[in-house]
Amino acid sequence: MKTLLIFPAQWYPTQPYLSTPYLTAFLQDKGWQVSQRDFNIESYDHFLSAPLLRQAENRMQESVQSLKSKNSLSIKEKSTLDVLAMGLKFSDRIIDGVEEAKSVMRTPERFFDFGAYQQADMVIKSALKLVSDAYAPAIFSLSTFESGTRAEESTRKAHETTRDVATNPFIHLYENILLPTENWEDYDVVGISIIGISQIIPGLTLARMVKEKYPHLHVTLGGPIFSVNAGQLIGHPEFYDDFCHSIVTFEGEEPMHRLLSALREGDSLHTVPNLLHLDGREVVQNKERVELRFEELPNPVFDGLPMDKYLSPYPIIPVLQSRGCYWGKCTFCTHSFVYGHRYGKQKTMAMVDELENLMKKYNTKYFTFSDEAVSPHSLNDVSEEMIERGVEIRSLALLKFEKIMDEELFSKMKKAGFIFLMFGLESANDRVLALIDKGTTKEVERDVLLKSHKAGIWNHSFLFFGFPTETRPEAQETIDFLKKHLPFLQSFWPGFFFFNPESRCL
Repeated sequence: MKTLLIFPAQWYPTQPYLSTPYLTAFLQDKGWQVSQRDFNIESYDHFLSAPLLRQAENRMQESVQSLKSKNSLSIKEKSTLDVLAMGLKFSDRIIDGVEEAKSVMRTPERFFDFGAYQQADMVIKSALKLVSDAYAPAIFSLSTFESGTRAEESTRKAHETTRDVATNPFIHLYENILLPTENWEDYDVVGISIIGISQIIPGLTLARMVKEKYPHLHVTLGGPIFSVNAGQLIGHPEFYDDFCHSIVTFEGEEPMHRLLSALREGDSLHTVPNLLHLDGREVVQNKERVELRFEELPNPVFDGLPMDKYLSPYPIIPVLQSRGCYWGKCTFCTHSFVYGHRYGKQKTMAMVDELENLMKKYNTKYFTFSDEAVSPHSLNDVSEEMIERGVEIRSLALLKFEKIMDEELFSKMKKAGFIFLMFGLESANDRVLALIDKGTTKEVERDVLLKSHKAGIWNHSFLFFGFPTETRPEAQETIDFLKKHLPFLQSFWPGFFFFNPESRCL
């Protein structure tokens, strides 16, 4: 029984994602033969290449000729023609420069030359814009893939879009480039990890094509997208006809082990926890739910992933100090639901051991602590241990604003190698923060940002507008907060609130 785990496009292309490395490590520890592929970075590498960009250019030229052949054009068609003409005006320059741009991103001395980086970044973004224009209304960028038809929200539209060669660039990519690189007959099970909305169409396109082309395979899907939306797939057997044989919801390690065991022994899929599957024409959601303690999981393995292809000057390795969220109360958040409201963390010594091992294996000192939020206590202990051992890393981490975060903590973190901290600011209005149940205040947010800045650490804040009942003056208070504290607020990313199923806002 041999399994292939795949992380599909679209996700940011600077480093691996942790879903398949954790699953691979756990299943291999159980004695299963498991390989993993990162189709996300492989997709980027091919889309950002002359052959595929020339194909995009040809599609754009055909669209221009088709529009020009019409006797009259609508306002929308005129706008489309202008967009295509602008893209074609610069397409040769973009295509000729794309390999150089990737090289800049992967070469330290060139990456840190701001002029070279700026040019490379522009070329890469422009190249992806060519792909978007060629497959309009699809949008493909470093931060998203969108169908342009909201196919991500509908099983019927997903059925159509995953077959539409006119608007889905991944069909050609999989058919002609990525699928032929794998010996599919060697495998019995393929697992596809879909963690975000931007992966839905690329991931389901891959699932459909694998299921159709290689009927001997059991195709299983997993990821938070399915955990949160599992109820919406009840009553839709056609989804399984199109895309998969089963779906693993919530945490996947033990369920995948049990699924492989059931398939090998010919047992009923009803015995597998956390599983959605077909029984005849009925979609069944098995009642048993299993989550392991984080301490029971082996460290992730990145073997088989193309570490040299990520668009970073050094390998950046994601790690987890904890799984789940130590706070777990924010009313808008679904992450605690996905983790079963469980929280577990590594022991300090084991965490630093893992960092040292990864540093040696991949010859890097760059890491991302990918926790939902690393607790202040853990940050303090891990920093002290790294300082004690003389472990030199450069890392970012995600944090929650806490009153106990003081100058001493940030000084230790800076010395330990934390250079970039990302905070969930959300709002700078105390009433809205209380509604969110954020467990902090505007004053604490200000103090923490100031202290991290004084320690020499770059801070970044995420925020959103439009939380239910937020008023215009309350939103303006957040804007004024950002303006006032720009001297020690290095960067921020505003967004708009939207409801998620299973959030406590509903």
